Parts: sequence; C-alpha cells; structure tokens
Amino acid sequence: MTVRFSDIIGKDEKKEKENDTVAPEERQGEPPAAPERGPEAERMSNSQILRTDEIGDIPDPFSTDRYSEKIRSTYQALLERAREVRDRVKANQGVGHSPILSLLHEIVAEDLIDPLYEYAISIPDGKGLPSHCVCVTLAAMKVGRGLGYDTKKLLRLGLAAFLENVGMYKIPEHILEKKEKLTKEELETIRNHPQISAQILAQMGDAFQWLAQVASQVHERADGSGYPNGLRGNQITEAASIIGLVDTYVAMIKKRPYRDKIMESEAVKFLVELGKGKFPRKVVKEFLNQISLFPINTYVRLNNQSIGRVIHTDKAQPLRPTIELIYDGLGQRLEKGEVIHLAATPLLHIVDTIDDKELR
Repeated sequence: MTVRFSDIIGKDEKKEKENDTVAPEERQGEPPAAPERGPEAERMSNSQILRTDEIGDIPDPFSTDRYSEKIRSTYQALLERAREVRDRVKANQGVGHSPILSLLHEIVAEDLIDPLYEYAISIPDGKGLPSHCVCVTLAAMKVGRGLGYDTKKLLRLGLAAFLENVGMYKIPEHILEKKEKLTKEELETIRNHPQISAQILAQMGDAFQWLAQVASQVHERADGSGYPNGLRGNQITEAASIIGLVDTYVAMIKKRPYRDKIMESEAVKFLVELGKGKFPRKVVKEFLNQISLFPINTYVRLNNQSIGRVIHTDKAQPLRPTIELIYDGLGQRLEKGEVIHLAATPLLHIVDTIDDKELR
C-alpha cells in the first residue's frame, strides 16, 4: 500500500477513548532504577537439541548470516537519521521528516519491523539516545501493527516515536550522565523535556501540531500521575500511551550511568503486573503479545539444565520461544551456539530466567 506523506502529516490524530488502563512510572524516558518509586525513578526515564537446519526461518545466531545485510544496513540508516536529528536539534536547526518517513515506509512495505526490532534490541549498550530512539520506534510499530494499524497510522506512530525525545538533546550532558542522585533542579530540568520536544516539533509547521501533542503526552499516565500536565484517561492519545510504554521498557533493559540494566523478563513483569492503571489495557495486552513474557535477549534455564538466550519470540506460543544455547546441561560452554525451537521440542521447556551477570 502506498501512502502519501501529505496524508500522514495531515490533520490532528483523533484521540482514542480508552479508559481501561494499566502500568508504571519513569524518569525522562527513563523508568525507575528498580521497581521502587521516588524522585530517582524519574531517570531516563540439553538433551533434546534440534539441528539448526530444522529451525526454519531462525538461523544459527553465531553465523554471520543471522541478520541479512538488508537488516544491518537499514538499522544503520535509522541510526544515522537519529544522529542527524540530534545534531540538528543541538545546532538549533529545523528537523526534517521526509528522510525518516521514507525509511519507515520502506520498513513497513518490506515487512522488516520484526527482524529490525530483534537486531536493534540486541545491539550492546553504549550508543546513546539515537540508538534508544530507534529501538523505541520499532517497538512502538510492533505494538501498533498488533493493534491493527493501517500503513498511514503506523507511519504516523513511527514518526512520533522517532522524534518524541528531541527535547532531551537540549539537556546538559552532565545531567544525563550523572551517576549520583539528581538535585531537585536537575530533576525539574529532566521533566521539562516533553515541553521542549513539543516546542521543537511545533516549529515544523501547522501540519505537525499532532506530532507536538504526542511528544508532550508521552510521559502522561492514565491515572494522572504523569507529567507535565497530569492528564488522565482519554485526554491522552493512544499513540502517546504506546510510545510511553515501550519507551519505559527499552530504557529499563539498557544500562545507564546511574544503574545497571534490568532483566528483560523482570521489566515486562514490572510493566504488566506492578504498574496498574497507568496505560490502556489494550495497549498493555498488545505490548505483552508483541514483546513476550520471555523477551529477546532474556537468558533462560531449560528443564535439562542447559542455558540459552531468547533470539526469537512467537506470539502464538509465547512460553516457547526460540533459544540460542550457550551452556549444555553439564554447565559446559558451547563453542558454537545451537538453536532450538521450543515450540517444536515438547520435551524441553523454560524453568527459570537468569541474570546475565551470573554468566560472566
């Protein structure tokens, strides 16, 4: 389906009337450093093994062909667009939408959302906010597609997710990189970034006022606990709720200067179980469908004591993802990772999740 960019940027997006809600709190786009709440919580924000050729579309993760050149190059293009946005915002230059929309349209048209998300979320920490924006964009588009968004609506969601954090580039680096507890003034600076993002995006013209609105609402929560305006329920656009949820998740699972990463499975549990009332139920439900109880990069122990890493999830069978084995049942490190598709291996199942620090 071909969608004109003028259709995408056209008119204000209709607000969703969804009062049923669920989920947690964060800092900038950042979540809490742990399930606790408080001021710092506002920080940015073996035996039965299948052969690799039996896995179908899931290749050996140690192979250079695990991700195609198309996936790698498209990810790099997204990252370059995000860096360009960063540089232009810091230089007080206008933000352009056409290169971003062109790339997002290609991703949707060629059905690249899932493999790109899997690749992006597997990239090691250390690439900063541009990398975060790319992951949030792809995660948001996964959820939007699961909710049945058509191409136009999906591209609007992707563009909003890609640009919602532009105000963060106006925050001094010494605040973003600070390891100690933020002062009251520093915390207030962080919490001002949604308004800054909205101001920057509003300068793109009348056609982009909807984009500014979404950016200003990403940290609002349905129970009124969010910021900057304490909006509630259907005062918040569905796009802002989707982006706010996945923004929190991506921030939680990545290492930050002031805290270590949070396990993927623990982040999902926190968002789904411990933060009741903050996001629309249908958004949280689809987030869980798309991201899974055992998200990509989760380390798991199987019932035969082997240990592996989740490399692919299956919405139809969320408890039986595809695993890259790292240690066999005797605790021996495998020289070459073997891949098993739990959905096709009934004698094996996950019994526990493991913090990757235990494997170091």
